[in-house]
Amino acid sequence: MKRVTRASKSKTTRKRKGSSIRPTTEMEKKITRSFADQVAAFIERYRPALQALAKQ
Repeated sequence: MKRVTRASKSKTTRKRKGSSIRPTTEMEKKITRSFADQVAAFIERYRPALQALAKQ
């Protein structure tokens, strides 16, 4: 009988998965902040439409 083995993820992939939640570099922090600002602006601009959709 042949043994089937699963390919394991590399250490780099495993490390990235855990660190993707919290930014570690200054550039990542800026990107995260920029994205948060864009989401806030979107919500503010489209709040009435988003509320109408939520009620449906």
